[in-house]
Amino acid sequence: MNFNNAIPLPDSIGVEMRDDPLHVKLNELLDANARFDLAAKGTTNHCPMALVALAEMGASPARLQAFFEMWALKYALNAPPVVTRISRREWQTHVGERAAFGALRLCFLDWIADAGAAAVIKTVFSEVPFAPATQAFHSIIRLAYGVEAGHAGEIAAGLASLISSHLPIEIRPDEGRREAEAVEAFDHIAKAFGGVAFTQDSITARIRAVAADPRFDLAVLAPPTRANLLDDLARATINAYWHRPDFTILHTVTVTRAVRVIFALLDDALVSQLMPALWFALCAAYATVGEHTGTHADIVDRDIEWPDVCRLAIASDDDHVIKMTYTCLCEHRRDPSPLYLASAARLVS
Repeated sequence: MNFNNAIPLPDSIGVEMRDDPLHVKLNELLDANARFDLAAKGTTNHCPMALVALAEMGASPARLQAFFEMWALKYALNAPPVVTRISRREWQTHVGERAAFGALRLCFLDWIADAGAAAVIKTVFSEVPFAPATQAFHSIIRLAYGVEAGHAGEIAAGLASLISSHLPIEIRPDEGRREAEAVEAFDHIAKAFGGVAFTQDSITARIRAVAADPRFDLAVLAPPTRANLLDDLARATINAYWHRPDFTILHTVTVTRAVRVIFALLDDALVSQLMPALWFALCAAYATVGEHTGTHADIVDRDIEWPDVCRLAIASDDDHVIKMTYTCLCEHRRDPSPLYLASAARLVS
């Protein structure tokens, strides 16, 4: 069975880069981003992800430079110096060690130079429990953008983020757990946590609270076993976001697309092992949002097309607007739906 939906990514990712002026500038700025910390002022470092999305939507080199300068001034934090080195034989001993991000990044960067990015990604995903909720899903998203850009430094940073901030969602094995479609599973877990007030400030902290709550293990449903589950998740997340444009739900849309990029590098047997972790992470995110009580949102007949939406997104300094618009564009190209254009149009306006 083919889980990957055929995104053509070569085993040599991170080696060959496009040499047109736009991507030369993109690589220059991604290299410069290495001086920034994993965290940023009040957020995480979204700069490299936004730069890749801007470039792929057709932004000019000047626009990329302007966004980078804005981010450096308003949000960036300098990365602390790396005072120790981590060998590729001991990276697993630093799982969950936030302070090891810089050293892990250098470890993975050296390893990629020797073995190639695809081989390193496969090894990491085979040897550490999959934790897509890490850094509010941004670790996987950053890794996927690094893969798309073919930038070894960003691939290494995504892997280092995933390992150093590792946030698995542990669910006890239960052969009696009922299977459900994605939409039903999201609704079911949201209802189970209806009325629960989460006071934590961040998506990550709220997901941690859900994962530690016994009600989650009792209420969460099991994913159906089939090859097109990722497609079903993509449709369910954009449907949920259109009807309820919640900030957390936005991240479920962007991470589902990011996982598709990563899974395209892995064999089907490994993907089938990783898929439940994605399912439970998405369910945990929906538990933090609570039950949907709004009314059906009709798709407004807008006099706007994708070039207009992308132009507005490119002009934005909001990294989430940029990334979500790019995600909607990519997913619409893969599986056309009016919800993608409508959601992106609403976001940029």
